[in-house]
Amino acid sequence: PIVYLIIITALMPLLGEYSDKRSRKNMFILGLLTFAFGAYLSGSSFTIYELLIYRAVQGVGAALVLANSRALIADIFEENRGGLAMGIHVAVIYFALLMGPLMGGVMLTLTSLIGWRDVFLLNVPVCIASAALVYVAVPPSAGVRKTSAEGTDWLGGLLLLAGLFMLLGGVTLWPVHKGVVEVLVEEIRITFLGLYFRPFFYVSFPAWLMVALGLTGITTFLVREGRKKKPQIIPLNLLSTNRRLRSASLAILLLYTAHHGVWIVVSFYLTAVVGLDPITAGFVLGVLPLTVLAVSPVGGFLSDRYGHSEVSTLGLFICSLALFSLSLITPQSTVLYIAASLAMLGFGIGLFAAPNTNSALASVEPEVRAQVNGLMGFMRHLGQSLSIATSASILDYSIGYEKFLEGGVIEIASFTRGVSTNFLLGGVITAAASLLVIWHEFIGRKKD
Repeated sequence: PIVYLIIITALMPLLGEYSDKRSRKNMFILGLLTFAFGAYLSGSSFTIYELLIYRAVQGVGAALVLANSRALIADIFEENRGGLAMGIHVAVIYFALLMGPLMGGVMLTLTSLIGWRDVFLLNVPVCIASAALVYVAVPPSAGVRKTSAEGTDWLGGLLLLAGLFMLLGGVTLWPVHKGVVEVLVEEIRITFLGLYFRPFFYVSFPAWLMVALGLTGITTFLVREGRKKKPQIIPLNLLSTNRRLRSASLAILLLYTAHHGVWIVVSFYLTAVVGLDPITAGFVLGVLPLTVLAVSPVGGFLSDRYGHSEVSTLGLFICSLALFSLSLITPQSTVLYIAASLAMLGFGIGLFAAPNTNSALASVEPEVRAQVNGLMGFMRHLGQSLSIATSASILDYSIGYEKFLEGGVIEIASFTRGVSTNFLLGGVITAAASLLVIWHEFIGRKKD
């Protein structure tokens, strides 16, 4: 999933800024159709490298959808109703996340009847139907902007993409094969064009070199952005002057860095340590999105009445308590304890997500909402990518990756220690996010 996430992370700000100059509705529909095309190609792939390329195509489509979805909601609904509307939007997202583990568990159990290709191909009719629904239901005037004379910085977008790919790829692959990254390409098929190649390409290099090149690329991108006035892919000018946007962006980055790896860590723990089958593990994991589904509209409603910052900060605090609770698990921990901790985490996310996003979008002019939504998505998916990379690295070091490759048995105590370390780190990061928002938002408001 890291390639898909990197594409989304890097392209959301760029495509958000581009959509602000066009029609957000049309860009949203284009994203759905691009995602459907990438899903069809992924289901037709023959090698892992083809699949990675086609997943990147899906990532482009997803970036277009995610960059425009919440901006369209902010365009359609007034600010005093925006919190509730955003809460419903978050609830729908987490309903999909609720169904994902359950459907994944069912498909994994029924592999003799359903192949892995069908997982991708099922997306095609869903995306086409969604595009038709958006075309009919969303008002034609929603998100329509006049074309700007200023061009989109595609070169800067590619620089950010390359930097993130090298950095996050290096962090993820560092524990593997003693820090040496190896790439072997024996054949490439482009099925829908009828093309077939056998290049036999092999290269190896140290993972630290990827990290160094990634940091260099991102630093170069930020320096380049800082020297520009307009158009900026990452709106540094807004971040430097808009306290609410700056606070919301930092909070969402830290929260998703802290908690997104929960999905991977808990799923492995439930199957490897507790011994649950995939379907039962999917039901336990479903507690988190089910709680977010129930709480998000309430969080949006409360933020409309009592303020975005107050409700989102409470959500961050509850998330930190939940992650600290999960850090205490042992091989003897019950499924009920894990489910209760996941429910607490979902409650906190439900209170945080909609108020935080609505606070950011309400703090800027309508003309730049897609770009700001792209910024928020960039922070969210950057946090997800960092969380997956760090979670995988901590687990790899805990269980001894080389021993595992050689056919060794994973020690339950070592694996549990890695799981606990992941959650403890997440709790510390989320607690820091809570304190940062309190200092940045409330104390800054008094100074103003």
